[in-house]
Parts: sequence; C-alpha cells; structure tokens
Amino acid sequence: MNKKTMNGEKINVDGVNEEKNNGKGINENKPNIGFLNGNIITMDPEIENAEAIIIQNDRIVDVGSKGILESYPHLELIDLKGQTLMPAFIDAHHHLSFGCLLQKGANLRGILEKDDVLQKIKNYVLDHPGTGWVTAYPWMDVHQGGSEITREDLDSLNIDRPVLLIHHSFHKSVANSLALELAGINSATEDPRCGMIVRNEEQNPTGLLIECAQIPLFKLSMESKNENNPENYADLIEKHASELLPFGITAIQDPGVTPTAEAAYRILADEGRLPVSVLMMPHGEAMLDNQEINFFEGPVTGTGDEWLRVGPVKLFADGGVAGSMAFSGKIEGQVCKFGEERDDFEDKLIEATKRGFRVCVHSIGNAATEATLDSFEKAASVARENFEIRPRLEHLFLLSEDQIKRLSAMGGCSAVQACFLEGSQGLKEIQFEGLNWFRFKDMTKEGVILAGSSDAPGGFMDGRDPLKSAVMGSKMSDNTGNILFPDQALSFEKWLWMYTAGAAYAGGLENERGMLKKGLIADMVILEGDLNPEEPLSVVETWKNGKKVYKKETVFSKNKN
Repeated sequence: MNKKTMNGEKINVDGVNEEKNNGKGINENKPNIGFLNGNIITMDPEIENAEAIIIQNDRIVDVGSKGILESYPHLELIDLKGQTLMPAFIDAHHHLSFGCLLQKGANLRGILEKDDVLQKIKNYVLDHPGTGWVTAYPWMDVHQGGSEITREDLDSLNIDRPVLLIHHSFHKSVANSLALELAGINSATEDPRCGMIVRNEEQNPTGLLIECAQIPLFKLSMESKNENNPENYADLIEKHASELLPFGITAIQDPGVTPTAEAAYRILADEGRLPVSVLMMPHGEAMLDNQEINFFEGPVTGTGDEWLRVGPVKLFADGGVAGSMAFSGKIEGQVCKFGEERDDFEDKLIEATKRGFRVCVHSIGNAATEATLDSFEKAASVARENFEIRPRLEHLFLLSEDQIKRLSAMGGCSAVQACFLEGSQGLKEIQFEGLNWFRFKDMTKEGVILAGSSDAPGGFMDGRDPLKSAVMGSKMSDNTGNILFPDQALSFEKWLWMYTAGAAYAGGLENERGMLKKGLIADMVILEGDLNPEEPLSVVETWKNGKKVYKKETVFSKNKN
C-alpha cells in the first residue's frame, strides 16, 4: 500500500478517489478512511488508547494497532501529526429548542445595571419595529450582581408592546402591564400550582412571576417568535444547532421538547437538515409545565434513529431560583428549609414508567432529590418486566451521602454542569450538616454515572464549550480564579469522558455513540494541544457521521445529505 500523508488532510491512497454521499442512503463505494499518528482516545475501556482507527461511511469499522491498516487495501489516510482524536462531544442537557427562541430578543448577556438593561430593551424595540412580543434574556437579578426590575420599570419605557424579561435560569420573569393583561393576570388571579405571582402591599402584581406563573406568558411570547410555524421554527433550530460544531459537539439532549418543537425537529430530520443529533425529551406545552404532558400515545424512549431519537420524559421536582429550589437541613444545629419540592411530578413519573418511558427529573435541592428518589422507587414497582428504569436526576447541587448511595443502587445517572460553578461562590458560606455542594467526585466514587452538560443557554455564562467546562470542573474553578469545593474535583480526562461516554450512557445511547468503538457512529473531534487544563486544547476539526463538518473557521457540510 502506497501510504501518503498530508498534514492532517485526507489524501488519495492507491488511486482511490473520495466519493461524497449526497443521498440519505449509504454509499457503499465510499473508501475507508484511516486515522493514525496521533493521540487516539477511544473512551472504550476495552481499548482505551489505539494507534489507528478506520471509518466507513458513517460508522467506525476498526480500532487498534497500526497493523489493522494492512487489512484495508483501498484506504485514505489522515495523518494526525500528534494531535488528539477522540469521540465528539455530547451536551447532555442543552435547551436547543427553547433557547433558540430566547436568542431572538434583546441580548442581555453581561449587562447588570438596571438602566443599561432598560436601555438595551428600548434599543432593541427601535431596531425591531412591530407589534409582537419583546423578550429580553438573560436577566441577572441582585443575586448575580444585577438589578431587581418591576412591571413599573418596564412600563416606563412606554413600549406599546408586551415585554417579558426572562431570568438567566428560565425560572422567573418580569412582565410589563400589557403582557400581564394579555396573559389574563391581575389582582384577582390566583397563584397557579407550583408557581407564584408576586404582589405588592395592595395585592397588585409587581410583574415578577415565579416558576409556573410564567407558563401563560411563555406560551404567548414564544408563539410570536415562530414557534407556531414549524417550518420557521425548524430554520431557527438549524441555525443555532450549527453553532455547536466549532465546539466539537455533534449531539445534544434537549430536556424539554414541546409538541411544537418536536414537529420542527421532525421536519429537520426528514429533510436531512439536522446539524447535530438530537435526543428529544418530551415535555408539556411550555417550559416548566409538568401536567400538560401528552406523551402517553406517542413513541416511547429509544424510538428513532441516530439523528433524532425520543429520550426520557422531562419533569421538574423543584425550581431554579432562590425560594423555589428545595433545600432542607440543619445549619449550626437549627433546622432550615428553603423552597418546596413540587407536588405535581410523581404521578407523571409513575405513569411514564408504566408506559415504557424513562424519566429525567430536574432536581437541584436535596429535598427535591429525596422526593424524586422516593418516586423512582415507587415507579420501579409498576415498571414492565425487564424494563430498565435508569433514573436520571439533573443538576443535584446539594446531596447527602445516603442520597448518593440510593441513586447508585438504582443504577442512576445525572447530567451535571461545571459551568454552574460560576456564580456559586456564596454557597461556600452555606454549610448544612451532613450535606455538601457539587459532589461530583463523591458520586463518581459511588458509581453514579455523570454526564457533562451546559444547560445552555441558561446560567451565568455561555457554557457551551465542553473544553472550557472540563477545565472548570477539573479545578472546581468559578472561571474568575476562585476555587470552590476542591475536594470534589475530577480530572480533566474524566470530564472529557463525561462529555462523551458518560453523556451517551445518560441518554441511553451507549451502543450508538460516545466511544471510538467498532460499530458505533463515526462522530469524532480532532484537538490540538496537550491534555492539560493549564493549557487547554482547542478544536481543529469536527466529524459528524463520518464526514468533516467543521475545520477551524471553515464549515463544510452540516447535514446528512
């Protein structure tokens, strides 16, 4: 075999020319591609490091020593030149379908002062005339160094349009008077289940809406941003999904897919336009809505293909802001309780399990986690024979040792976010007896499978970059130089595993992706630099289904056609 190499580029060997696959079917004549001369990290415990890997069309067909190359007479080679080849990243908790709608409003990232926030909204309206809803995101309140804002503040802008200011967490918002009127919220409106309409001394709404009180406004405002048009919604999702390729991300798990979002995703899948693979987690008619989940007659968890698949049902056990996250324990001998776990998720969890769905539960506080573990234990008693429940709990900020052991005994897993360390400095001052924050290492030691994720676009920072998050997690750094809870640090390599094999397991996709292993999808990333969090790597190329879809500043094909 006449081996030729060209500085990381695919070249012709033995006179075989590349044939692109321009249809949805597999082109059987497409030559094999071999990768060698690099640091190949497989994430496969059976072959942790390899010298060469062979792909054919969209699959990995061989992994091993350089000797495997001799078995493939018609082969194109890519000389890695010492660079790292590993599975592409999977963001196990990424609100793509909801987040892309938020990006259509006023961008408040990095803006903290009230006057600056209001001016940004005013400028957005001037630049985007019309009559529809105005959304602004992400709002940082005083807990993040920002400002408290009321209905009166928004009304002072004299905008004759409904305005909704959405917190970075999605778990509270502020509406102007017109938005409240359109949603039917006034002094006589009762608080919804698992939500609060904040009121002044005269019992009039201040505009601040907590948790499920936002649902009517989410429905109205998001409908005005193309959600009611599946084709336009699909275009928007495609655009924002394409932005993930430079990060080396080729698959996401979307925790909160409404029926309208599912329709948009299916348009993209049917037309071969999905830039990344998507695991859809069925949810209600709007974000945070546990009760309006009409999934019972739909396809169950696992249905689909490697581009679009149904994942676990998404439920919420508590909230995401002060007062709605459910913490409970002793501080200096005194019993302290903050927030309440939701009372509307257990029935849905049990019903979903009966019908063959796995379930993923948002659970930040330890009180919510206790209730969630109890619910999964009840669900286990009604599950179908041989059905693996695989409990999945998201976030898990505060845990006891007993809760970690219970989750491990159930075969549970969790999608966690190192990027949430930013903005969490104050938690060091809140010390519960027998409870600890961000117990990444403790969970790993006990056998709980952790998945890396961003919760994008939520959070204090843009957490989409897995490499940056892996650095933060390996140092337990808040991204500003402060080290939090150093005893819970995991290695940089472990965080890379969490963004690949760990994330695949959390989504039930371990037999499809997450490792460089024979038979799995050829989703890969080439990195330059050393595996050193002090001098982190950068993405050179991203490969999706055996095709190069990104190379430093150049996007090639972004779909499966």
